[in-house]
Amino acid sequence: MFINRFPKMAALQKYRALALGYDESLAEAIGIAEATKYAIFKNLSYKRRTTKEREYLRKKFPTKELDDTTFAIFKLQALDGLPFVGNRVYTQEDYQRAIFMRWGEEVGKKIEEWAKKIIQNCPKEILKNENKFFNECWKPHRDEDPLEE
Repeated sequence: MFINRFPKMAALQKYRALALGYDESLAEAIGIAEATKYAIFKNLSYKRRTTKEREYLRKKFPTKELDDTTFAIFKLQALDGLPFVGNRVYTQEDYQRAIFMRWGEEVGKKIEEWAKKIIQNCPKEILKNENKFFNECWKPHRDEDPLEE
């Protein structure tokens, strides 16, 4: 079975968030939001992405504001305390759907075990830096097969 990069990125970001002190529910929301961010906006700068998201929110919900500080370490905006990417809020349930409902319980656990091992070997200073994390924790492992562990 071939597992694409999306669920691997989501799980890796979940364990990154856990290592940085977020609780499990929020870590799973961050994980799926980060994977979505990379999938949608990989070639769009942070400034252009956040500008587009703010414009969307102003039109849809004029009284709401996006928060840049809650998830600054992930370069994610927040709406009502949850990650906001691609004009929507992400929750723990979105993560559960993408990992466990999509791939099944057994494969989902293997993806998470794979991600947990990688994060355990990444120094905290790298986890705190988006670019270093991408280059030093994600790139070397992104094409690995979690089922071969």
